Amino acid sequence: MSEDENLIDAYLDLLPNLPKTEQSRDLLRAAMRARFEAALPEAIERTWELPGIMVNPLGAYLALLREAREVFCAGHFYSCVAMCGILGERLVKDLLRMSVLVIKDGCATQPPEAAFVRFERVEVSGIAGFLQEAGVLEQQAAQAAKNLGALRNTYAHARGDNAEADARKAIGLVHSLVEATVSLLGRVAGSKSPAGTTDDPEDPKREV
Repeated sequence: MSEDENLIDAYLDLLPNLPKTEQSRDLLRAAMRARFEAALPEAIERTWELPGIMVNPLGAYLALLREAREVFCAGHFYSCVAMCGILGERLVKDLLRMSVLVIKDGCATQPPEAAFVRFERVEVSGIAGFLQEAGVLEQQAAQAAKNLGALRNTYAHARGDNAEADARKAIGLVHSLVEATVSLLGRVAGSKSPAGTTDDPEDPKREV
């Protein structure tokens, strides 16, 4: 057997094996800075693909929304689809929490958190359909939630084959849902939509 027959291709990442010294920290800092700066031009351009937002600052969803936008700008498209799906599910389930009252002994009360936990394993499409039929969520937003859930499932099971295009689709869908649930833009008198937006819920430049 020749030496060439013993060669194999491999991806190596041995940076975690570096000793925890200041010299290693300087090396890692330089490597990360170089990688960040190499990706910066495209990340800046993708920023303009996002719609402008003004949202309710309360709720766990906000950290998810920021992360979804950040991974899109960074070009982590597979992660972006997953994050948008997670964010969409959180928005729909939070809306359910705010919308359901139980009438018992003539009094309307909100169910305890333990009751809502039961919905955490329910498919988001079913909850979105319920909210639509109840008049809480408009048809367009409910459909966006359903489409987003289906897209997220595709990538969660490693079946996605066009991550960049699907990330743009997911960003458009989730911002359509943001507009219908937590956006404050429509409540501000005289507010203007960002330039170049459209009404297509799957277009990341759509009006919000």
